Amino acid sequence: MYQYVSSHFQAFLNELRLPDKDRLDAYGKAERIAKSLYARYYPNLPFDPDCYVVVGSLGKETATRPRSDLDMLFVLPWEVCIRINATTGNRQSALLREVKRPLALTFRNTDLSADGQVIVAPFQTYNVDVVPAFRYVTGPHTGSYMTAHTGDGGSWRDSNPVAEYRWLKAVDAVSNGKATDLIKMLKAWKRECNVELKSVCLEVAATVFVNQWTHRADGIGYSYHDFLVRDFFGFLLNYVNGWARPAGIEEHILLGDCWQTKCQTAYNRAVKACEYEHSDDAYSASVEWNKIFGSQFQIDWSNSLLYSAMFAAGR
Repeated sequence: MYQYVSSHFQAFLNELRLPDKDRLDAYGKAERIAKSLYARYYPNLPFDPDCYVVVGSLGKETATRPRSDLDMLFVLPWEVCIRINATTGNRQSALLREVKRPLALTFRNTDLSADGQVIVAPFQTYNVDVVPAFRYVTGPHTGSYMTAHTGDGGSWRDSNPVAEYRWLKAVDAVSNGKATDLIKMLKAWKRECNVELKSVCLEVAATVFVNQWTHRADGIGYSYHDFLVRDFFGFLLNYVNGWARPAGIEEHILLGDCWQTKCQTAYNRAVKACEYEHSDDAYSASVEWNKIFGSQFQIDWSNSLLYSAMFAAGR
């Protein structure tokens, strides 16, 4: 029983793994952008690497192939916030336009745009989303960041990527890395099935689920990953029109219900796949997983009747 589970999910996660060269490329671009902005906002000071934070999937170490956008915060002096707040109109939009100018001078061949909360730098290998931010150093929000949102006349919002990272790693520590593995797999599901759920909501849901899951500490390697996927989809169905709250802040994000049918389908297929894994039908199990996750979960032909017949015929 279950003799193929570990090999199936090990191969799948290896397919999802972001190559080191892509990771180094992303971090190199983040540093170049940070140095460009640092020269503008901290003149005559030696470069301080603490002026920027790589966030999103790269920052949380949940990035997968194919690579997605690189998200980074650049920490501005608090004096800039005071100056911007003293102006009229959409202050947040003005801030983004201001931060865009030195980048446009440095990266003259890159078509920069400023919208929402980010300046987008579309490089050949990565789109870099630069988020101007102010770091709280005192008070109840110490350690979190305030960022600009230009919609509806402009507003300031908080984020705490450090708290998000630490929470994920704490759950990984008691689950042998199952939370990060699950998040990576869910990215493939979201991409393959066009699931209309924000990535941050899937990450929060996956971390909450693994932290309370009965089998979180069970198994070695990938031996419980079939149950992990099946039980997560069942768990997520309980939160149709629910809310997700990222770690370290008070913001609640509405999940909605447009993903419910796709989640139910994924759950049904995962139930069938687990049954096939139990009976060591590697081919049928992998077909069901492939329907959920796409081509990165490769079909296992090793014990299929068709493969056996072709092998016996010497083809």
